[in-house]
Amino acid sequence: MYKQYLRQAWQLMKQNRFFSAVYIIGTGLAISMVMVMAVVYHIRTANIAPEVNRDRMCYVTNVSFNMNDDKGHLNSCVGPRFAKEVMYNLKTPEAVAVATMTQMMPFTVGDVFMQAPGHDEAPKVSLMGCNDQFWRVYAFTFEEGRPFTEADFQSGLPRAVLTESLSRKLFGETEVTGQTVLINDVKYIVSGVVADVSGVASDVCADVWIPYTSMAVIMNKMADEKEGSAHILVANILLRDADDIGLLKDELAQEVKRYNTTLTEGQVTCNDPVSYVDQMVGSLLRMDVKQTYMTLSIVLLLFLLVPALNLSGLNTSHMQDRIPEIGVRKAFGAPRGTLMSQIFVENMLLMLPGGVAGLLFSYVLVFLFRNLLLSSGVFAMQMGTGGSIFLSAGMLLNWEVFLYAFVVCLVLNLLSSMVPAWRAVKVNITEALNA
Repeated sequence: MYKQYLRQAWQLMKQNRFFSAVYIIGTGLAISMVMVMAVVYHIRTANIAPEVNRDRMCYVTNVSFNMNDDKGHLNSCVGPRFAKEVMYNLKTPEAVAVATMTQMMPFTVGDVFMQAPGHDEAPKVSLMGCNDQFWRVYAFTFEEGRPFTEADFQSGLPRAVLTESLSRKLFGETEVTGQTVLINDVKYIVSGVVADVSGVASDVCADVWIPYTSMAVIMNKMADEKEGSAHILVANILLRDADDIGLLKDELAQEVKRYNTTLTEGQVTCNDPVSYVDQMVGSLLRMDVKQTYMTLSIVLLLFLLVPALNLSGLNTSHMQDRIPEIGVRKAFGAPRGTLMSQIFVENMLLMLPGGVAGLLFSYVLVFLFRNLLLSSGVFAMQMGTGGSIFLSAGMLLNWEVFLYAFVVCLVLNLLSSMVPAWRAVKVNITEALNA
């Protein structure tokens, strides 16, 4: 039966080429708008190397130090003392990666330049200080060497991990483990070289990673209660299970309470841990996460509703021309369900090429405007300054994206075709034959 429907639908498409072309193009443009959002959202939220644990990540980014007697307060990120005495004591997480916040580095450290001794090249680079657990939380591909160790971190030894492109720029090769580099004229030993990191991996994107314990600008604040508590670090927390975030909130509150008993100049408060997706979505419109989801749902509905109304107008006009045919078929005993299912199949045959065209067009848009789409406040949480934005096949070709395309096709079909079809099928036989 469905083979017969497809043959009839194909004949109708050939007989009404203008209608078919307009319908397919309209469908493609509508789906491409939605698919651009779906593709970018997938890239920003899926587990993509080196951020392979986004579904279990949460963050503590805001710490406030309130001085006694209302003498003032400092709102910033995590400080080195707070990280050591609070974040590293947490038992709920699997690991806690503490790193410098990229956006605050230029204000605290200034421009960072690297040079290999004996070479003239001294490029400006994006530097990230981090702890040893950073390499457990994120899955980097080491082309050479290894990450710095816990002993290196605890001792504050000058060790550095470079990207492959930076290694080639400085040395002309990647086999540089044990070599010396100058970071703002301070000597560091290269411990490893990793594959380049795309700018879409905002948690880790940089050109070079070093132990933050080797950075005097951070460690000099360790003894200071205020800046030791609130400084330029962010805690990227890997949970054993995504549902553990409630347990983590309770444990963190207890640890902060204990930490405050050790302070004499003021008290500390910090934000509750926020999941990766909630932090990204909450940053879109700077409002409550639930309100943001509601707003995005309304926008998505409008993206579908406007083209659906236009396509519905086309379908209404088309169905008016087919009312006599429907009347004849009803006169010969065709039930409404059979007529509706055939019209559905016909519209799906028109929708599918439009869906494929829209999907391909959305990929073209993402490739052409990836810097704008992925680094804008609309889709990115906070984009790092190091590394270029490149998209691998694994970031784009995913079954979830194709599922989005199919669902959009189906919804658009139902919105635009079934109402006109139902109204046409309800026309009684006499009126249909006389139409």
